[in-house]
Amino acid sequence: MGIMADPARWNVRRRVIVVLAAMALLAPGCKSWQSFKQRNAELRAKLFDSPFDDPKAQEKFASAQQLYDEGKFDKAREIFRGVADNQSNPTDLAERARFMQAESRYQAGQFPEAVDTYHKLLMDFPTGAHRRECCQRMYSIADYWLNDFRDELERRKDEKGVLRWKPSWPNPFDRTRPSIDQEGRAVEALNNIWVQDMTGPNADKAIFWCGYINFVRGNFQEADHFFSQMVELHKESPLRPQAMAYAIQAKNNATGGAAYDSRKCAEALQLVYVAEASVPELTQDPEMAAKLTRAKYAIRAQQAEKDFITAEYYQRTGHPGSAVFYYELVRRRYAATKYATIAEERKQNLIAAMKEGKPLPGNDPLAVVQAKWKEVFGKPETATNTEEAEPARNDSRIGPVRPVSVGVPGNGPFQQTPNLP
Repeated sequence: MGIMADPARWNVRRRVIVVLAAMALLAPGCKSWQSFKQRNAELRAKLFDSPFDDPKAQEKFASAQQLYDEGKFDKAREIFRGVADNQSNPTDLAERARFMQAESRYQAGQFPEAVDTYHKLLMDFPTGAHRRECCQRMYSIADYWLNDFRDELERRKDEKGVLRWKPSWPNPFDRTRPSIDQEGRAVEALNNIWVQDMTGPNADKAIFWCGYINFVRGNFQEADHFFSQMVELHKESPLRPQAMAYAIQAKNNATGGAAYDSRKCAEALQLVYVAEASVPELTQDPEMAAKLTRAKYAIRAQQAEKDFITAEYYQRTGHPGSAVFYYELVRRRYAATKYATIAEERKQNLIAAMKEGKPLPGNDPLAVVQAKWKEVFGKPETATNTEEAEPARNDSRIGPVRPVSVGVPGNGPFQQTPNLP
């Protein structure tokens, strides 16, 4: 009551207590102040920013390493992550901490999270000391995920054509596999391996698998991209002959048909010439040499079909001179195909009609209307609709669309999965 009765005296005492407490905290060498300062710095770093001066970073790494050696991977991973996320720590310490964080995930069987952590390490330290080890770990995980893909190929080996992906129920309790899109995650990991370490021991196998999986699923443009990169950049790889054969087939199938851009056909034909001139693994095998010849003939047939369709278009729209020119072009340029015979017949009929003075669609308004109506609502007769023409798309492959193993003796029939070294 006495203190409360005199508010002035109470205010003085309260101020004295605050000053004494502050002096005690600010005293040199005071452990309470140092502890308070450290806790405040850590709290501020967690709430507002990531870098902060951590004098105990080495001690934390050593304690996490001890937990890792004892098999307590979850506890060790959290400490490693804290050391790696602190950007104020030395670069070598942060890199080792990130690598050990990924290793903790790997040893705990959490493969999807481990791949993400390895990739983060490669992105943050692209030339670091653990780059080759990260790529090796990622390849082993991706190869483990591809076991399901290989099992599917074995189950569906009797099917012909493109093997479309069939959904399956994932196991939510299996931490070693992604919950969704396992095949896509494997391709992503393999592509990251090749991008981050193009000269590594697994680079050629990684990009080959990327192309092969896309080839099996019918993504011929993606398969062409990966196989072409391997042919161009991994000339010493034992998988190059197989990649070249698949690249030829993927390029020819990626066009979409004679009605589309034919530059991929030209690239495929050029690759056939390169294979015949510089890849003895393909040319010295009689079966593969015959398949390369058939592939070359199929590519030429598709190019002939494209020029033949162009000639038909000019004839249908009333440009007889241009039509005669393209028919003659088909006859001269693609003499080994049946399109040449049909083009010669069409050209002679067109020239005879012009000499007899018969009205052409370009001269007769009624004929123009009829031609346009037939073009829009009818089905124009092309060489592919006649019995005399050859089905170019049926022969536009080195082998069946089913993925094959080529160029390596002893691999067996074409329906087998390629044997990677």
